[in-house]
Parts: sequence; C-alpha cells; structure tokens
Amino acid sequence: MKRFLAILMAGGLAAALAAQTEDPREVAGGIIFGAGFAFVIGAPENWIFDSKSALSIGARAVMYPVGTDLNHTQVIIHANALPLNELTLQGWIEQDIANLGEEFPGIVVKEHPGLMTTDTLTAIVREFEPAESRYGLYERIAYIDIGENVAIISLSAQNKEAYEESIEAFNYVVTEFRKGDKQILLKERPN
Repeated sequence: MKRFLAILMAGGLAAALAAQTEDPREVAGGIIFGAGFAFVIGAPENWIFDSKSALSIGARAVMYPVGTDLNHTQVIIHANALPLNELTLQGWIEQDIANLGEEFPGIVVKEHPGLMTTDTLTAIVREFEPAESRYGLYERIAYIDIGENVAIISLSAQNKEAYEESIEAFNYVVTEFRKGDKQILLKERPN
C-alpha cells in the first residue's frame, strides 16, 4: 500500500511539474480589430500568440515557437491589416511588391497556390527569398481581402531551414483565419 501511495504521489508531482512548465499562451489566438475590420486568428500547436510584443514590430499579433520569445527566435508569424486605399487586392499586392523591390533590389518573388480560409475567403500567397542586398529574410505572405482593408499574415525566418519547417504552421494560421462579424467592427471616432 505504501508503495502504491509513493507511486501515486510521484505521478502527481510529475503531472504538476509538467503543468507548471506549459506556457499559458500556447495554442491561443485572438481577435485582431481596428476601424472597419476584425478577424480571428489562432496560433498553431506549440506556438505562442502574443499581441503585446507585436506592437514593437508594427504588427497587431505575432506568433513564435514555444520555448522562444520575440527577441530570441529564428522564425515568427505575424498578422496585420492595412487599408486598400481604393485599390483592388491585386493592385495592392503589386504595389507592395514594387515597393519592396525598390527598397531591396534583387529580391526574388514567387507565386504560390492560394489558400482557402475557414470562411471561404481566398488568401493570395507570395514567397520572398533573400536578396543580395540588405534583405536577408525568407518570407511567405498571405494577402486576404477583408473589404476596405487587406489582412496580411507573414511568415518570416532568418534561415531557410526554419522557414521550411514553419510553412505548415503558416498554412494553419491562414486556413483557420476567420473574418470578423460586422457587429464587432469598430467605427472611426468623429474628429
């Protein structure tokens, strides 16, 4: 009987320690919102969803692998939304790529098949390979038309290995994307 209790206590202690080491942000998500838009995204398994640190990189949300943080990771997935400024989504993407090409000559852009979101929106996907100029990141970006804005989900990695290992996580974030309901959209404040 004493041996049984000792085993039971050891098992309980191991479970308690395991629970303490789990990060409470793991497998989380949130609502990304602003004037005229809202969408819901979630972090893939073994990734952290962090909206607080995202502000430091100009994003609304950032995700990184469990066991790392924003300042000590090889790869992140971040989300943002920007106004289309009366452009079509395709026009906005072309302008974005042209601006990037001017800033970082030699960057290689590849088209990938679109991804379907949970609510059947099509995400247009582009890949950006490092240029010999200052741009040294491997990136994959999903552009999603959400009305007057474009939702942008970006996978950014410091090396090709981290990039390739994270494509499945990126695809999860994009395919689980859900445009927000009109009831939660914020109206702009009058001046």
